[in-house]
Amino acid sequence: MMRVKYLLLLCSVSVFSLSGCNGSRKSYESLLDSNSNNPVAVLKVGEKFEVLAVGDGFPGWWGYYPGIISSDQSVASVDCEPGRSLIPFREPGIVFGGERCYLKANKIGVTWLFTGNKYTLQYDLKEVNLDEQSEDMRLSSMPDTENRVIRVKVISNSIE
Repeated sequence: MMRVKYLLLLCSVSVFSLSGCNGSRKSYESLLDSNSNNPVAVLKVGEKFEVLAVGDGFPGWWGYYPGIISSDQSVASVDCEPGRSLIPFREPGIVFGGERCYLKANKIGVTWLFTGNKYTLQYDLKEVNLDEQSEDMRLSSMPDTENRVIRVKVISNSIE
């Protein structure tokens, strides 16, 4: 009986420790049309969606911290806030927490979302010519790439 209690305690500590690992959830994937080579996220004015969740945990991010930024904050803004998830193995973690980033559609128009290293995104965005973006080899609209660019179209929320 005592052996079973120790085994349960060991399993509980292991599960709790594993939920403290770092990771990220790319929530923006659910906004994209998967049938297109150039995916577009379409939002209505006033809508707010989670686009990225990052868990701070062991062993840390070692200079690369996932981030997301909008090229035109007046059309659609990205705001990140600290948070925790009570669901095990879901980012941001239970033990160390992390942050959730939300995309909010502010006005009708088109903007671009850039994903990559949070600490260098501001500098990367300044170097990109938005008119010649399709020819910039540092950026990709394809999934599973670190430096991804996503077109966001904000439409009216009224039915006409």
